[in-house]
Amino acid sequence: MTPLKYLRPESIEQAQEQLASGSALGGGTTLVPRRNSLDTVVDLQGLGLSDLETSGGKVVVGAGCTLQQMVEAEGTISEALADVCRREASWNLRNMATVAGSVLACDGRSPLAAALLAMSARAVVAGGEALDMDELLDSRPLPAGTLLTALQWKNKASLRYEQVARSPADRPIVCAAIGHADGTSYRVVLGGFGARPIRVPRAEKALAADLAPGAAKGRVPSEERGKVPSEERGKVPNEERGRN
Repeated sequence: MTPLKYLRPESIEQAQEQLASGSALGGGTTLVPRRNSLDTVVDLQGLGLSDLETSGGKVVVGAGCTLQQMVEAEGTISEALADVCRREASWNLRNMATVAGSVLACDGRSPLAAALLAMSARAVVAGGEALDMDELLDSRPLPAGTLLTALQWKNKASLRYEQVARSPADRPIVCAAIGHADGTSYRVVLGGFGARPIRVPRAEKALAADLAPGAAKGRVPSEERGKVPSEERGKVPNEERGRN
């Protein structure tokens, strides 16, 4: 086993410099399995990136915030998103795994990545640039020297998440998330396969059309379809009249 070089930066600038040749270390849950392939790790735990707060109408979650912190952040994190975090990993792992590490290492079966994508979350990198989740997921692995500092989304963003799994505690075989934030259209996301969850533009357009003002005019509610109006009950159809 080759010696592992361990670095612990004391500032964002120092971390960016060290990440040019090292791998980011947050909770360690995604690095431990590939320990033998690593030369240098950069421990980010001393940078103060684990805060979770609301600011300017947004929920801002530091990159070093653990999944369990999100589960326990009642009043700041919605119950739907807290439940997604529970499904992302077991209790032991949630106490170590960071939100940034979970997203950057995710695959198509990640409940958290699917939910954040549906909620129009954005990733903030050192320097102030904000990336949409779509862009972030497609940019992995991030360029050397790039430091993700936080994820954020509107605090009134809504989420609905469902999944099918072998058991309630398992990662999904297939999952679906629908999210909406003020000033944005609904997002429909599917997961369960591939390198990342994906948006479904056709479903988003259909949902937008369904919810557009006036879209329901003349539409028969689903529960009424197939029912015979009361005034028509008992009448004999014209083509049946005169038959024995």
